[in-house]
Amino acid sequence: MRTRRAFGCLILLLAVLSACGGSERGRPLRLATTTSLQDSGLLGVLVPIFTGEHDRTVEVSAVGSGRAIELLRTGQADVAITHSPVEEAAALASGRIGARTPVMRNAYVLVGPVEFAGIVAGATDVRQALRAVAGSGRRFVSRDDGSGTHQRELQLWAAAGVPPGSAFSLPFHGGMAEALELAARERAFTLSDRATFLTRGRDLGLAILFHGGDDLDNVYAALEPAPELGTDVAGARTFVEFLRSPTGRRLIGSFGVDTVGEPLFTPVD
Repeated sequence: MRTRRAFGCLILLLAVLSACGGSERGRPLRLATTTSLQDSGLLGVLVPIFTGEHDRTVEVSAVGSGRAIELLRTGQADVAITHSPVEEAAALASGRIGARTPVMRNAYVLVGPVEFAGIVAGATDVRQALRAVAGSGRRFVSRDDGSGTHQRELQLWAAAGVPPGSAFSLPFHGGMAEALELAARERAFTLSDRATFLTRGRDLGLAILFHGGDDLDNVYAALEPAPELGTDVAGARTFVEFLRSPTGRRLIGSFGVDTVGEPLFTPVD
């Protein structure tokens, strides 16, 4: 009798565990991501392939990097892709996230109306370019939303010795594609990741006016949740492994070649 009871308890436990696992796989994997991966179209390539390989749909929330980290930290996302290294390192050191894996990179570029090219023509680095922008009397669209691009913008202005929130700054809360549209309407400069600009900004009458240099390097990292949150840690790990797999790296490294004539992202070794 005791043996039958123990066996029955084991069957019940296995059924509960199976139900929990089935419930987890039955819902979408919740991905919080920087807007540039959505606006550039890269997620539209990666997500369907991941779903096909792993039989798991993905629910995407395209937000700024700061917000994506917060969604992961509070259990509202299972995995995140961000490009704000300082915030990522702080979250990892404090235990607010469980792991950080660099997966790809591109670069930031300073863009604006093509007729503004002369304003920054003599700059040898981005700090000089931004000082020229500040002294030009032209506006600069600032993301002003805690995104990875906004954080880098603040770092670059500080390095250039230009106070934040200066009169020429035009604060804007929204995604990268929308910021480019505003810059076009206002005939203003802005900082963009290269991928979003090449896919969404060239038809707006804007041009890349300054690029190059380590200060404009833009690394994207996949973030996994802290285990104690009780979110889908296994699903997050599977997604990160997919991004780092030969298939994921091939998709990332070839994205953009057919549409704009060059790769828009480079896989990180």
